[in-house]
Amino acid sequence: MELFGIVLSIPGAFIASGLYRFALLFARLRWPWIKKVFLPASYVVLAAILAEWLLLATRGSVGTRVLFGSHYYLVHLLIFFLGTPALLNVLVLPNPAKRRARWWFAVPVCTALAFILVLQQYVVSESLYGIDGNDGPFSRSDVHW
Repeated sequence: MELFGIVLSIPGAFIASGLYRFALLFARLRWPWIKKVFLPASYVVLAAILAEWLLLATRGSVGTRVLFGSHYYLVHLLIFFLGTPALLNVLVLPNPAKRRARWWFAVPVCTALAFILVLQQYVVSESLYGIDGNDGPFSRSDVHW
């Protein structure tokens, strides 16, 4: 079942990125302040993605979780959900007339990032909590509800 989720994340991310790009262009015209708020926040999210990739490459999922404690997984999920929109913001908001802001460039690039983030989510989740959520080093297999 996970394989279907991974495979379907590609068309899902493509459609979601296209819709978000359309909404972003509309919102940018209607509310000009969006660029001043969204762009710096997007750079922070993209920097967090790069920092997490560096930590995962050097320490692994478990080592990163040990370093940051229980809040790591929450930050990881925020990066997972905000990463693709942040990249689209950086591509589109500075100048929508540029080539990088066109749908045929921005949407596939964001889809590729979303796919990488989905794969990363599966790897991090399974290494921390196990395949079924009960056999990882940070799973709660001893808790019975």
